[in-house]
Amino acid sequence: MNNIPKFWDEVYVDQFISLYKLTEDIDKGSYEKNIEVMSILTDTMPDDDEWLDMDIEDLADSISSLKWISTTTPTLIFNKKINGLEIIDINKLSFGEFIDLDSLFGDNYYNNLTKIAAILYKKTKVDEWGNTLYEPYGKYDINKRAILFEEVYITEIYGILSYYLEFKKELFNIYELLFEPTFDDEENDDEEYDDEERDIIKQEEVAKKWSWENILYKLSEGDITKYDAITEMPVIFIFNQMSFLKDMKTD
Repeated sequence: MNNIPKFWDEVYVDQFISLYKLTEDIDKGSYEKNIEVMSILTDTMPDDDEWLDMDIEDLADSISSLKWISTTTPTLIFNKKINGLEIIDINKLSFGEFIDLDSLFGDNYYNNLTKIAAILYKKTKVDEWGNTLYEPYGKYDINKRAILFEEVYITEIYGILSYYLEFKKELFNIYELLFEPTFDDEENDDEEYDDEERDIIKQEEVAKKWSWENILYKLSEGDITKYDAITEMPVIFIFNQMSFLKDMKTD
């Protein structure tokens, strides 16, 4: 079939997400999945007469032509402007945006790609001094904005995933000591743990101590009316404050 995409730059974001969901379905055989892959890429139904009536050799050739899906990934270069929106400077990410992105980057974050894009792409304007201003987070509906990214090509936004992940990796490397757990051996003299158990305990300790809800509570000193103001602050500033509080406690 001539209308089957030949590479990722011909695949829309909603099609890419559907393809990813299909790879997670372990109940379908390879033949059935191949038909669904082609139906996704051609916006048809898997039981369409087009597939049922196709010559077996033509079908095999079509399936063979899709090997690039499993052997390649979309480019990491992404468009900085899409549909009148502009990618934000990742270093200006707010704490609230960081929290929501961290949640969306949980398991199966490909399924959340359009929502991730809805956070990272903003309307902008230039002030009288020539500075670029981004629209405030929380002043627009993320779900509605996410729809704007369904019909763009996956190669236009796929790279924003690494754009965020590299930023988070660098951020946590810089503030590594901030998230270093303290395992109190004296409190566990009567317990014997192997290395794996100790690692699990440490991970749980970090998760409990540095959950975003706990950080918000500490920085606001328990005043929930300050939460919005804190989430609007740059995440880098928040990490600096967390480091300061930890240093003060250590001293």
